[in-house]
Amino acid sequence: MNDAIRSARSVFLATENLRGIMLMIAARIVFAGSDTFTKLASAGLPASEVVVLRNAVSLPIVFVLAWRLGGLSHLSAFRDRVVVTRSVLEGTGTLAFVAALPFVMLGQSTVILLTVPIILVALSAVLFHEQVGWRRWTAIVIGFFGVIMVAGPFSGRPSYYLLLTQFTAIAWAFRDLMTSRIVGRIPTATVSLINTIIVALLAVPGVLFQHWRGFGMQEALYLLGSGGLVAFSNFLYIDALRTGAIAVVAPFRYTAAVWATLAGFLVWGDVPDVAGVIGTLFIIGSGLYTFYRELELVKARRLQSQPSSPASRA
Repeated sequence: MNDAIRSARSVFLATENLRGIMLMIAARIVFAGSDTFTKLASAGLPASEVVVLRNAVSLPIVFVLAWRLGGLSHLSAFRDRVVVTRSVLEGTGTLAFVAALPFVMLGQSTVILLTVPIILVALSAVLFHEQVGWRRWTAIVIGFFGVIMVAGPFSGRPSYYLLLTQFTAIAWAFRDLMTSRIVGRIPTATVSLINTIIVALLAVPGVLFQHWRGFGMQEALYLLGSGGLVAFSNFLYIDALRTGAIAVVAPFRYTAAVWATLAGFLVWGDVPDVAGVIGTLFIIGSGLYTFYRELELVKARRLQSQPSSPASRA
């Protein structure tokens, strides 16, 4: 009987993990599609205008999802400092990302954003005094060396707009730190709705300075695609992390590099050079190793917290 229960549980976990992996891959494909439309729209429109209009498209979708999932009953979270700060960090990073997009390859910007997990480890060590060993510090250094290779200063093709993308990665690392501090009673749908509204409001002052530009049907379609896809991609991503075991599902976030590079090649003919490919591998390898070490440390803490058996005390 116990064997049958264990077998059924194993099948269930395997199925949930597979579903989580599929959701994560789907989320990263949809993110790549959203970023592609955003880059196309931002070629002729100011970044602040793109963000305002994109979020205006996303808002009805996020609102309906929040309504269906019961998120509207927690709108008092608008007064929660952690939720608001998280949204401000999200918006600041988004504006920098969209401003840089017309001037960098889509694959480059996506790869640099994959440094968020290793930045999180460094921030945890500096801000919360968490112990980070030499192995993880080495992984962090290798990851940022990969960023330098992707930026290409040694080949005479440095893009200073990539610094804006790296600023986005830092802002979003702080955002993730704030996300971990949001109390459990506030649903994800509520946080997403508040985030969509605040990010759009943050971009409004930029519209006044950059001057609102008129746009045609083509730009409108780009904005519709960008806004619609970004709304669904966020929910896919969150659902992926909540479906399977995070140790199994989270590493598949790095498929983003594949989808963004493919989109860049198909739409703009972008082809990364050898240094860029090696830098990408450094960043992905650094992130995967950092994630692996985090899991090992969590396991070690659990073993230490477990009471020893009578046999072990003898």
